[in-house]
Order: sequence, then C-alpha cells, then structure tokens
Amino acid sequence: MKLLSYLLIVISFICCNEMDKSYQKELTKEQKSIVESLVSFADSLGRRSRSSSNMLSKIATIGSDDVEFLDFYRLDMDKFYEDPTPENILLSLYQPDDFFMLFVREKSKSSYTLTTEKQNSNWIPYTMMHEFGDKIENAKARIQDVENSDFRIIQFEGLYFYTYQNKEGRVYEDMRGKILTPGMMCDRLLTIINAIKQAAEKGEILYI
Repeated sequence: MKLLSYLLIVISFICCNEMDKSYQKELTKEQKSIVESLVSFADSLGRRSRSSSNMLSKIATIGSDDVEFLDFYRLDMDKFYEDPTPENILLSLYQPDDFFMLFVREKSKSSYTLTTEKQNSNWIPYTMMHEFGDKIENAKARIQDVENSDFRIIQFEGLYFYTYQNKEGRVYEDMRGKILTPGMMCDRLLTIINAIKQAAEKGEILYI
C-alpha cells in the first residue's frame, strides 16, 4: 500500500511538471539572445560594482526556462483620437521594436516583470516590477482558456492595462482589477486624452 501511494505521488509530480513545461512557450532564437544579453549586462555591471544591486543580482541568474515574453503593446494616442471608438482601440495598438516586457518566475515561486530596452546593439534592463508580476499571474489564472485568450499588456502614458478574450468577448482590466467593457475602456482613454490635451493647451504637462 505504501509503495502504491509512493508511485502515485511520483506519477502526479511528473505529470504536473510536464503540464508546466507544455504551458510555457518556448523562446525563439531572438528572445534567447535578448535574455543572454540581459544576463551578461547584469553580470558584467555587477562584477564591476563594489555593491551589486538586488536587481542586477536577480537578472544575472535568469535562465531561459524562467522567462516568458509578454505580448506588450503601446497605444498610439493620435490614431485612437482620430476615431475614438471601442473597435479602434486594438487597431491603435503597436508593438515597439526596441522594448520588451518579460515575465520572470523565480525558483522561490515568486514572479516579477522585467522590461528591457535596446540601446545601440545591446539590450539593457529598464524596470523591474514585482507586484506587476503577481497581478499578471493572478489575472491569467482567472482565464479558463488562457492560451487562446489573446492576452495583451497595454501601456498608455504611465498606465498599464490587460486585455483578453473570454466567453463574453473582449475584456479590459486596469491595475486595480476593475473589469472594463470595450465601451468603458474607450470612455476611460478618451477622458485621459482630453485631460492631456487640455493641459497641453495651457502649456502644462499632465503626469499620469
């Protein structure tokens, strides 16, 4: 009986590992090169510095198996403002060529997001956000068919949103966990843009 229980535990452990590996997308050659560049940069800078920062220490230990490249987009404000409709939100998104957002899962089961920017021919770390990593993981856990949900991260000014497909259709979500319909998201963006433009007319800058 004890032997049977032990075998069941081992089989369960193996199955769980296989599920985890199948769920994670394999990195492309370019993505692996970006990770290697980040690790090399952090390791080199850390060795030259007397006191290596926590951020550099973390990045220097990243492995390709720990990383997922997120579908990161920015909103073209002018393009959206020309036709501020729910349908035009997705059409106004673009993916920058010199900027990526990575989801990194550590061995301790904690996670964080790491953004990287291309300077000259090198990829260097830009921001590390631990809370954001947890929020992304929690948001994906609520989606039944996450692989086919078209999950995207949207950045507009200093704000971040998620968008994905569920049974009800396209959904948007802000960083506080508030669910927005496409119409609500359209109104939110339009309100922010109008405030930005009004501030600009007064010669002011609206920080969001």
